Amino acid sequence: MKKNKFVLALISVTLLLIGTVDVQSNSQSVMAATQGYVKVKTKKKVRLYWVSGQHSNYYALPNRKYSYSSKSRIGKKHLSAYKIGNNAHWILAKDVKIVKKAKAVTYVKAQMVLPRGYNRAELLKAYEGHPSKGFIAASMQGMKANTFSRNHLAESKADNQTQVDLDNITPEQLMTLSDFSLRLINEARNNLGLKAWVDSAGTQKLAQAIATEYEQNGKTIKDGHYVPGIVRACQANGLNLNDNYVEDMAGFYNQKQTLSMTELKKSIYFGIKQMIFGYVGSGESDRGKRSYYQEWEHAGDLFNTQGSLHDGDYNYFGFSVSRTDDICSLHFISVPTYVVKDKKYNLSFKP
Repeated sequence: MKKNKFVLALISVTLLLIGTVDVQSNSQSVMAATQGYVKVKTKKKVRLYWVSGQHSNYYALPNRKYSYSSKSRIGKKHLSAYKIGNNAHWILAKDVKIVKKAKAVTYVKAQMVLPRGYNRAELLKAYEGHPSKGFIAASMQGMKANTFSRNHLAESKADNQTQVDLDNITPEQLMTLSDFSLRLINEARNNLGLKAWVDSAGTQKLAQAIATEYEQNGKTIKDGHYVPGIVRACQANGLNLNDNYVEDMAGFYNQKQTLSMTELKKSIYFGIKQMIFGYVGSGESDRGKRSYYQEWEHAGDLFNTQGSLHDGDYNYFGFSVSRTDDICSLHFISVPTYVVKDKKYNLSFKP
């Protein structure tokens, strides 16, 4: 089945509500677990910094308590600093004093659970454009019950501390994100009694080739699926496909080049959750509105439930990220097993 839908989650993870003198929370931002609180030592505002060690145009105010999520050394001069708020700003240790230590940090493993009433028979109706009221209600419950994208907890201390350069994601970091995505998809598939999708080196290579096509041609999720690039990437990787049969897509708006692993995981989690439950809102705030549940073509792909001869099958999976014009596109790439087995479609592709 051609994959011609996508999800755009315009969630800014770096937006400051007040521009030049303060740092405040953004309800749609991803916030790392609080380790403690600091205050400026003097009666004057002090400059804030980026993780690169360069100063920003923002300041911390005196007589105000700021939460911090980590302490580290930043920039070429290895300045000791605290990461404050939820906007990846750093305040130098020499400028502040600790006023309160937080309780022990709790970490949580992200999970994806399908609610009662979400089944393949109902999904197929929704995929065909006729969702029942009960299925929409189940989808709304699914958006509510799966909370990792909106809580402040990380999966691990390492995720909070690992900074990911979106323009230079390392192979190890990309594999971590791919494994995370596949784990969530397969947890949901298991809820429906479906076979697990399979991690695939060949599909991972294809996913990266597709991300490269987007970046080299200035395309993002806002442009929809970049079909010419997808076709070129498929054919270069030995798949004789003439349209988009492999990509599901989510994304988010982000002004910064660097995010923590926790922030990226939360954005990926939200994108997968949107696709499964047919939610088209740009953030969590509208998840209680029934009218925002409109599109289950992604779910049909993720659960191989499309009213075809290949329903119930499984796919080979890979994942990649592209970034253009402050928009991060998340490419969930899957190659159906029937395509891999068919010599008409598979010229030289090795999953």
